[in-house]
Amino acid sequence: MARNFEQLRRVEREREIQQHIGRPERGLRDRKNPFECYEDEPFRERYRFSKETAMYIINMLEGDLERQTDRNDPLPVMLQVLTGLRFYAVGTFQKMHADEATVSQSSVCRIIKDVSEAIARRKRQFMKFPTTRDEIETTQRQFYDYCGFPGVIGAIDGTHVYIRSPGGEQALYFLNRKNRYSVNVQVVCDVAGKITNIVARWPGSTHDSRIFSECALKGQLEARADGSEWLLGDSGYPCLPFLLTPLLNPLGRPQVRYNSAHKRGRCVIERTFGRWKRRFPCLNDLRVKVDTTFTIIVACSVLWNISLDHNEVDIPGPEPEEMPPLVHLPPGLHDAVAGRLRREQIIEDHFSN
Repeated sequence: MARNFEQLRRVEREREIQQHIGRPERGLRDRKNPFECYEDEPFRERYRFSKETAMYIINMLEGDLERQTDRNDPLPVMLQVLTGLRFYAVGTFQKMHADEATVSQSSVCRIIKDVSEAIARRKRQFMKFPTTRDEIETTQRQFYDYCGFPGVIGAIDGTHVYIRSPGGEQALYFLNRKNRYSVNVQVVCDVAGKITNIVARWPGSTHDSRIFSECALKGQLEARADGSEWLLGDSGYPCLPFLLTPLLNPLGRPQVRYNSAHKRGRCVIERTFGRWKRRFPCLNDLRVKVDTTFTIIVACSVLWNISLDHNEVDIPGPEPEEMPPLVHLPPGLHDAVAGRLRREQIIEDHFSN
């Protein structure tokens, strides 16, 4: 009897050992390597980048996301970054992303926040408004070659990123004129569509001109306004010496030519919004906390510039819906006399022949 009991205990111990050896470590169960699971094109469709560019982003963020912890099997940086990229490519279905990385939904929320903050911190590295004489002249020459408009250092416009209601008293401020909750994002880009300046913190009810009037870029342009450089904006902005708008009722051939060149130059920002939102569909409907929303928008702008630096292929698809500009400026904001004079001088000097 005793011998049988000892044999039974020995068999049970051997079974436990075999079960422990054959069982994957906690957190590694079913975890897969997307670089190995997907061919190049399916990988690009899922993560919006080629494998080479995705690896570049992973290596760039490794120091920020590598976790110093004694816990078993922390999520590798590679899977953290790819989880973030997958979220930007889809948007709100966080349970699906949790299935991708075999982690909980709450962990996915934290991962997306951490990855977005790490990318957004690279804003100054990948986003630069032209300030040196060489940068300014290069940008102006590129715009002139493209649309025949002199002196342009960028095209500016606002785009709405739809969000869920933030709740509370602040919710009303995020309700835009289409009766949807959104963040109004101000963007400046160059001819190639590269974002050179972004402001992503204003609620959707805020007018484009109000955002520009209170942004740091306006102060920089005012300080260096020497009559030789300006942005192109639509009729939702006041005409200023450093921000030129179209004529609402052009009279005569010079004014028509001015409007045509202005429209062609300004269209680069409208096309950029379409290309940007097709690459990162999360920007069509973000359902995260407001502060995280701001961070994700900036992160996607940094990633957009990286995609251009690495010659990533554009994502095909329909143009996202954009709100047309308000023709009439809100009270307290109007064309400056100096802006109208600058516009008239440009028409006379460059569009009269």
